[in-house]
Amino acid sequence: MEEASGDCTPCTDKVDYTNYSNTLSSCLLCRICKSGEEEKSPCTSTKDTECQCKPGTFRREDAPEFCYKCSTRCPDGMVVATPCSPFSDLKCVDRKSGASQLVIGIVAASVLLLLVLIAYVFRRFFIQGRAVDPKCMDKVLFWRSHPLRGPGALDNAHNNMLINRDSLTDLVPEQEVEEQVKPTDVTAQSQGEEPAGAEGSHTRGRLLVPANGADPTENLRLFFDDFATIVPCDSWDSLMRKLGLTQNEILLVREGVRVPRDALYEMLEAWVSNKGREASVNTLLDALEKLGQRLAKQNIQDHLLNSGKYVYEESKEGSAVSV
Repeated sequence: MEEASGDCTPCTDKVDYTNYSNTLSSCLLCRICKSGEEEKSPCTSTKDTECQCKPGTFRREDAPEFCYKCSTRCPDGMVVATPCSPFSDLKCVDRKSGASQLVIGIVAASVLLLLVLIAYVFRRFFIQGRAVDPKCMDKVLFWRSHPLRGPGALDNAHNNMLINRDSLTDLVPEQEVEEQVKPTDVTAQSQGEEPAGAEGSHTRGRLLVPANGADPTENLRLFFDDFATIVPCDSWDSLMRKLGLTQNEILLVREGVRVPRDALYEMLEAWVSNKGREASVNTLLDALEKLGQRLAKQNIQDHLLNSGKYVYEESKEGSAVSV
C-alpha cells in the first residue's frame, strides 16, 4: 500500500504475492523450492509457489521440512501394495494378503462379466422366446423411465411416443411385408383359380362366435396373451385407439405394467371393461383390417378356429361351421 495515496499496489507474478486483500505495507516474497524439491505450480500475484518432492523421494508426515529417499523394494515375503509418491513411501503387504486382494479383484471382474452375459442372454433368448420383439423393449423402457406427472407430462409422453412410432417405420416387421406381397399374388391369379379366391373372400366376411354357446367375453379373454404374440408390438397402441381407448388410458396402462408383453393384455382388459358386451372378437378383427394388419388378422382368426373355442356364425342354410 502506498503511504501517500493509500492506494494498493498489485503484487508481481513470480516475485511476490498476497493471498487476499490486506493492509500490509508490501507483498510477501514468493517461496523458492529447495534443492530436493520441484515446482508443482508457480508463484502468482495471489498465490505462493507450491513445491513437492522430486521423483524417488517423499515427504514424511512427522518431518515435512525435508524429502526422504523412497524404499526401492519390499522385504522378502512381502509385495508392493502402493508405490512411492511425493507424499508417501513405498507400502508393502504380506504376500498372502496381496494374493488375496488379487483374487478378490479377479472374482469381482468375473462376476461383473457374468452379469453382463446373463443380461445379454436374457435379452437375446428369454425375451425372444416369449415372442416379445426386442424393438418393443426400447419403447417400454421409455415408458418406465418417463413416469407421468400431470397433464403436461402426459402431452410430452404422447409427443415422444409419436416420435418413437415414426422412427420405427424403417423397421417394418416381416409379417407386414408378407401382407403387402400377398394382395399382388392374389391379383396375379388366373381365372381358373377364381372360385378358390371367391370362397376365401366369402370365408373372411363371416363372423366368429363362441362354440357351444360359451360366454363371449370370457371366451375372448382366453386369447389375450396369444394376441400379444401375433400382433406386432408397434401396432398395439394404434389398434387400441381403433378399439376406442383414449390416449390417456393407453399411457396409464403402459406406465403400470412390469413385463413388456403384458401391455397389450392390460389394454385389452381395459377395452373389455369399457365396452362390455360390445367388445367382441369380430370388432378386434375389423380394427386389424382397418390398420392394414391383414396377416395378423388371418393368423388370429385361424388360431381361434383351430382352438375349437370359436366357429363361424350359423348361416341361413345350415348350422354353425368350424374349421
